[in-house]
Amino acid sequence: MAPIASSAPCTAATLTTMRNPPPTCTATPTILLVDDDAFNREGMRLYLEQEGFAILEAGDAATAWQMLDASETGAPAADAAVIDISLPAEPGQKAQPNYSVGIQLAGRIKDVDPAFGIVLFSAYEDRGAEVLELIQVGRRGIAYKLKGCQPAALLAALRGVMAGQVIIDPEVTNVHSLADRLAQCLAPDERAYVEAAVGLLAQLTPREREVADRVAAAHSNEGIARALAIEPKSVENYVSRIYDKLGLNDIPRDLRKVVLLAKACMIFDLRGQRR
Repeated sequence: MAPIASSAPCTAATLTTMRNPPPTCTATPTILLVDDDAFNREGMRLYLEQEGFAILEAGDAATAWQMLDASETGAPAADAAVIDISLPAEPGQKAQPNYSVGIQLAGRIKDVDPAFGIVLFSAYEDRGAEVLELIQVGRRGIAYKLKGCQPAALLAALRGVMAGQVIIDPEVTNVHSLADRLAQCLAPDERAYVEAAVGLLAQLTPREREVADRVAAAHSNEGIARALAIEPKSVENYVSRIYDKLGLNDIPRDLRKVVLLAKACMIFDLRGQRR
């Protein structure tokens, strides 16, 4: 696959600032639109601005990566991104349909900031196998949608990924197959815990599920408290109760509860999206 340009480094500390703004921060959520088609970007920009978002735009992967770096004041560059899967790697280049540069960019962003929300767009080709590689390690806050979907669907996907959800459009890939393949990728020592948690997730209250989604998507307790307008201590109580309900408080030391939770939420979400 054609690699995306490295450009200037964007550090974990820089991108983590996006997930943990100062308590007094009331800035409008900012969305980075990454698409080499200016007409498409303009349409999304107009709609999202009407919905109360601030917009940044990039036409290639290298420029998008540079724009995600924080400003000199330390303010977050963006809160989420909408990324076309077929992108030029650098300015002046043309997109190569056979290379999923957008998925590479999404993976690179997630490596630095797992909590960053990303909506991936596909024009027509099924890139489900590559999306599976992106999410099978437990990454959340990702949506995979058909390009040209209804604006309301884009808005729902953006809000979903910012809340730590995984949303896969059945029109662009076989969601049934994706869920089953994800379950098959589980390591033998984690399979029983994850499958048990999948079966118990429906027992969580709506607020517990909100918290679980955000914990699974690597949001900090402080960030969850701000997003849900509750006290950090309440988040701690919710997290403890969630792990207890899902049977994840008593696991071997070499397993991580948050990883098992992320994988359980992923499989549960995909199975719930079957059509």
